[in-house]
Amino acid sequence: MIEFQNVTKSYAGNVALDSISFKVAKGTACGYIGPNGAGKTTTARIIVGLEKAESGRVIVVDRDAAKDEDSIKSRIGYVPESPRLYESMTPRETIAMAAMLRKSESEVALRRLDLLSEILYFKDTLHTPLYALSKGTKQKVVISLALLFHPQVLILDEPTDGLDVQAVAALKQLIKTFISSGGTVFYSSHLLDVVEGICSKVYFINLGKIADQYEERDFASKRGFLENALTEHIGSRNEQQLIDAFFEHAD
Repeated sequence: MIEFQNVTKSYAGNVALDSISFKVAKGTACGYIGPNGAGKTTTARIIVGLEKAESGRVIVVDRDAAKDEDSIKSRIGYVPESPRLYESMTPRETIAMAAMLRKSESEVALRRLDLLSEILYFKDTLHTPLYALSKGTKQKVVISLALLFHPQVLILDEPTDGLDVQAVAALKQLIKTFISSGGTVFYSSHLLDVVEGICSKVYFINLGKIADQYEERDFASKRGFLENALTEHIGSRNEQQLIDAFFEHAD
């Protein structure tokens, strides 16, 4: 459903992705984990067509991204790392506008929004301008936009940013149900707990390269496995020694 074949991308001579290859099978969730600046957001933006690969091949929903961009975009739901919304509009107005732009029935979209607003706990804010809402509530609106129009693929780039614990639990269940119905999920994050709960495969990315990969059988029911693997394969300083030194020299 999603495949990168030796994809490279750079900005002003700085390599963001260095000939990376990976696959996400239909009806599965793939975790894409790494530190800040590793290349996670660049990968997500290439999948949804907001960036172009310099070399290599990108396949999404069995289509070549270089040749069938519009068809791919219509099948994707996307939660970006830094979403932008029209702050003067309410959540309902935002969804109605999105439905109009997608040439979808606004009444159907708004009924589905009512359901999602209950699932994600923001029903009481549907008529409030976005500028008056919290970061977490705005994120719920963005998640709703990604889910509302029957996507085949979800691209989620740090989707839990700002969410309360109830909404995180509800999002996990939404993702699991989406997968069970045949949907495909690319879940980019530097956090591990949600990834462990929903993904059947995990790729580690660091400095624009795939550092390692694991199947669900490797980390399922093994608390802390991915955290330890991330430290081992991506590399880390000895934090505890630094912490000890910090408190020893508190004066």
